[in-house]
Amino acid sequence: MTHIVQAEICDADAIGLFQTRCWEQTYRGIAPDEFLDATTTQTRADRWAERIANGSRRVSMALSDDGLLLGVASTTRHDQAVGGLPALELSTIYVDERAHGTGVAALLLQVSLGDEDAYLLVFSFNERAQRFYSKHGFHHTGDSQTDPGTGLEEQRWVRRGLQQAPFR
Repeated sequence: MTHIVQAEICDADAIGLFQTRCWEQTYRGIAPDEFLDATTTQTRADRWAERIANGSRRVSMALSDDGLLLGVASTTRHDQAVGGLPALELSTIYVDERAHGTGVAALLLQVSLGDEDAYLLVFSFNERAQRFYSKHGFHHTGDSQTDPGTGLEEQRWVRRGLQQAPFR
């Protein structure tokens, strides 16, 4: 069984290591090797510690019953919606390839976003992720941009209207 916990600063090292492993699993051979090789696990861990400490991201971790880290998701809540986008951004979601297809990503998404309107960026080549997001109510807005770190194209996806109207 999988359970979700909110990350604390002491989890940053494990999250940095986990992100490094997920990027290797998913992006090696697609993202430039120079980018993947230049970003150390410690650099990632330090970045996660800062995000958790300053509250710029809400970070959730999916753990197995024996404490194995299976997935990480983070959200950013902006003070106000910009450019017609919702204020809530799914900033990251990583799932270890051994947990693909097990429902871990769906659980992380539900805990992180609930039924709120949200947006995200997904690499254009990542069709698996795009199928997942589509299944969960997101659609490509038509907007694309180049990720400054990798130089890869990413698409903006938005989800609206899942919130239930209050009963009257």
